[in-house]
Amino acid sequence: MIVVEARGLVKTYGEGDARVEALRGVDFIIQKAEFVAFAGPSGSGKTTLLNLVGCLDRPTGGKLFVAGEDVTTLSRRQRARFRGENIGFVFQNFNLIPVLTAFENVEYPLCMVKSVPPERRRQRVLDLLEAVGMMEHKDRRPDQLSGGQKQRVAIARALVTEPKLVLADEPTANLDKETSRTIISLMKRLREHTGTAFVFSTHDARLLGEVDKIFTLEDGRLNGGINSQGGGHVEHL
Repeated sequence: MIVVEARGLVKTYGEGDARVEALRGVDFIIQKAEFVAFAGPSGSGKTTLLNLVGCLDRPTGGKLFVAGEDVTTLSRRQRARFRGENIGFVFQNFNLIPVLTAFENVEYPLCMVKSVPPERRRQRVLDLLEAVGMMEHKDRRPDQLSGGQKQRVAIARALVTEPKLVLADEPTANLDKETSRTIISLMKRLREHTGTAFVFSTHDARLLGEVDKIFTLEDGRLNGGINSQGGGHVEHL
């Protein structure tokens, strides 16, 4: 099952002499439950691409299908609703709400975008906190958690709406080596259990060595690359 398909994706910013081509005719496919990374130097278009796939922005040209929907045709309000129902996000800075507990942070997306009965909502949150090993810390606020614990909560929050796709922007950037390894293993285990596709923007060689597929970006184009350390398959497009 195809979760994401890009056809001739183009994104430009500005006009005239200030015009910047962030993406130049990008094509790719991501399947259900795939572990995929977009790699490349700063300014290569990784963040732009994740913003488009995440329905946070619209392309200038081309077509983009996410979970079978042509998201290039959606209005801002429609994109927001679609994003809430189909896409989860994990950020390098965690982006947890400081005044909420771990439980409440995970529950928050369900309160915002889905009409789920309270008891079912509570059980869904508890199940995910158990899955990420955070049950004993469910009543702690973010300032009472370590970096690795915050990222576990963030992953649970990303999965709570049962999305087709999770987008993770440098999810291990602020974690030490051992914690990064644990978080990567956790995400791999969860994708096998849920069938959710995970898509990363990353420079982390440890993460690149664990993915199923690597798309390399340079100057807004997907053009292949090298993965010398691990099992990831490099796409040459």
